[in-house]
Amino acid sequence: MKPKWVLTGVGILFTIFSLLTYAEVMNAAETGWGADNYDERDVFYEKAWAATFFLVALITIVSGQFVEGRAQAILAITIGGGNIFIFILTFLAAGDLENVPGPNGISYGYTSDPANWGLPMICATCMLVSGYLHLEEDE
Repeated sequence: MKPKWVLTGVGILFTIFSLLTYAEVMNAAETGWGADNYDERDVFYEKAWAATFFLVALITIVSGQFVEGRAQAILAITIGGGNIFIFILTFLAAGDLENVPGPNGISYGYTSDPANWGLPMICATCMLVSGYLHLEEDE
């Protein structure tokens, strides 16, 4: 689990998923809110989230290819840990949706279904662990 290859591989995956979401090949608004429960604002917000995450993907690839040694390990820990932290905050925010007026509140598909968040969390955990395991290497 060398940070160089974990960062590069995860960055490529994140790039692909960000572009597929932005291009609406993957309908993130429908997945997030349900087929009958989203509008163009939701599509915009999901595309904006994908565009923002594209930057994270690029930083991840650049960190894997152009940074070395301890600095690369620190970046792997930071990017992986940061992604985990963002997910925790998103999960907590999604919990607030349960208080929305209605029969059962609203759920957000990306946090309510492990199939949607499992792969990104595995990737983030791999980055964090790979950085930690190679923290004391010079090259």
